[in-house]
Amino acid sequence: MEDTVYENAPSWVSEADVRAGLERIKNAPLDPKRGLFGPGSMYWEVNKHTVVYFLGAVQAVQLQLAHPWIATAVFEHSKVMTAPRKRAQLTYIYLWSLIYGDLDMVSKKSISLYKLHTHVEGTIGEDAGRHAKGSPYAANELNALLFVHVTAFYTRVKLYEALIRPLTDEERDRFCADAKLYAYCFGIPDSMHPSSWQEVEDYLESMQRSDALGRTEPGVTISRFMKKSIPWPLRRPLWTFLCITLPERTRELVELPQPTPANRRRHKMMSGFFRVLISILPKRFGYVPAYHEALRRLEGKREPDLITRTLNRLFLGIPKLVS
Repeated sequence: MEDTVYENAPSWVSEADVRAGLERIKNAPLDPKRGLFGPGSMYWEVNKHTVVYFLGAVQAVQLQLAHPWIATAVFEHSKVMTAPRKRAQLTYIYLWSLIYGDLDMVSKKSISLYKLHTHVEGTIGEDAGRHAKGSPYAANELNALLFVHVTAFYTRVKLYEALIRPLTDEERDRFCADAKLYAYCFGIPDSMHPSSWQEVEDYLESMQRSDALGRTEPGVTISRFMKKSIPWPLRRPLWTFLCITLPERTRELVELPQPTPANRRRHKMMSGFFRVLISILPKRFGYVPAYHEALRRLEGKREPDLITRTLNRLFLGIPKLVS
């Protein structure tokens, strides 16, 4: 991966690019029934934990809202402000299908997601970073796709290490290799993707220094809405826990809590709470339902059990996803 990947000119991903990525997946030594990963993979290990997955999702969104293209696209084209539950459910349906589905489902969902993203385009409403007012944005742009992809998995890995256990350098690099396979589903090529965990860290650090990021009203507005969506008794400690460990520049651009002594105490308190919660949650609830459903599929059972169907309805609005 180039050290200056964040300086690349805009590049539009085509359906042919996505299909080329799927062809690479097809030619990889994968079991079509297992899908991209499977039991024992680092991608399943990190993403199966319910607490890590959902907290990481919120953290990733804050990182992404510092990118003017992404913030404007989400504000103008998603239902995050008007129907946040439905918007979240649609996201989880697509992403869990790619992580836990068989290869046939992976192929279908990848093309479907690409086509959905073709309708997400427009113009920036204000000067922000390098992005001039009136300049175009699009969801199927390679640099924006890469930023969304990397921030999404980076936050979950960091939370996994903070709340469950540290990973070895070898495990982090294995996770990165899994992430590269996942990236093919979005048309992201090898040349753009970090090849090691150190390259992941370098890429995100370079993005934080670059003018690819910038403050926008849509970004700040969405972040404030997400904060207000947290029930009042938990709002301050939970929001502090989620935000003060994010990079300083992101905190400034999205107007997030700063690491004051009081906020550090709140972060420590919530970290302890989540570690205890994770340790006492039964695996049926501590692991996301798609993980349990995928395990049953690999055992030859085509239907999810009652608990999984119930959790699927809660998280996704449907009883079955990847069986």
